[in-house]
Amino acid sequence: MPSATTPTLALPLSGYDPPPLPPAATPRRRKPLAPEMRIGMWRIERELGRGGMATVYAVVHTRFGKRAALKLAHRSILGPRFTPETFLREACTANLINHPGVAEVFATGTYDGRPYLAMERLSGQSLGARLDHPMSRDEALEILIELCDVLAAAHAAGVTHRDLKLDNVFLLGARGADGRRTKLLDWGMARIANEDDPLRGMIAGTLTYVAPEQARGDDVTPAADIYALAVLTYQLLFGEPPFTSRNDLDLIRQHLRDEPPRPRTLWSAIPRALEATLVAMLAKQPEDRPALADIVRVLGEARDRLRPSKLRWLEPPAAPPNDVIGRPVFPLLATRQQRTAGAALGLALTVASLLQLLSA
Repeated sequence: MPSATTPTLALPLSGYDPPPLPPAATPRRRKPLAPEMRIGMWRIERELGRGGMATVYAVVHTRFGKRAALKLAHRSILGPRFTPETFLREACTANLINHPGVAEVFATGTYDGRPYLAMERLSGQSLGARLDHPMSRDEALEILIELCDVLAAAHAAGVTHRDLKLDNVFLLGARGADGRRTKLLDWGMARIANEDDPLRGMIAGTLTYVAPEQARGDDVTPAADIYALAVLTYQLLFGEPPFTSRNDLDLIRQHLRDEPPRPRTLWSAIPRALEATLVAMLAKQPEDRPALADIVRVLGEARDRLRPSKLRWLEPPAAPPNDVIGRPVFPLLATRQQRTAGAALGLALTVASLLQLLSA
């Protein structure tokens, strides 16, 4: 379920004055939420995860018995620039995209002044947790291709995710009916085209993944997701993001000015088309980044190269056809695959006979 061990930021860049503090008052002690407590019509079973913006609980509807994940906003994030309505935009965004790779949101509400979303409960683990164990590169490429499919649907609907990262990608424990195993979560930071952006002028996202235009506080387009996808690809294929620093300002400077490490220095056998595409995805100018369709094509070609090819000439030949009365009809001439297999077998027998004579 949604989790965010890596902080998501929404930082004002300039011209933002915090609201004046209210008169001092004795704070009301609030009882922490625990199993069996209720949030509206939902009974808490356990906590699933806690991030910078919200806590997610496993819940059950007290009347219908429906199991769900409930995402409850932290009180500390709410204010003039991030209202309960801003938080609840995620429900509209998920339904606007309407894609199986996006978790369904089917209820909203407030609890003690804090907004919440009720969404489908998923079984599996985050991509960040999956990387605690070795992952083959062809599996990584398959995950990236599925992510591209979700992003393509979002971009077609005018939505830019703006916070693509390891902890926002969820891998289902079992593939869905469509064969999919990847979900892209946490659309709360999303930018919707032709709508006012409540996070305009702020660094919205996670600094490891932010595109240069995000770091500048500029308006973002789907190209920002392409940049973050490249960072994610570096992590999956090479084990580390292209830019790292313990200092936030230095990390922003790297996104704005530095060139990423060449992929071939991290994976000597990387296909050239994949290397060129990765470098282009990290272009400083959004218009210089490739389209998703081109990225999917290159990822697919790289995946197919990594997967072992089937030696079809070793497969048994198909059963011969029958004539009109059901008798098998054998061709007079062997197929090319059969001739090749026969020649290989004859050569192997000849070599074995020679070795036996020499050893006698």
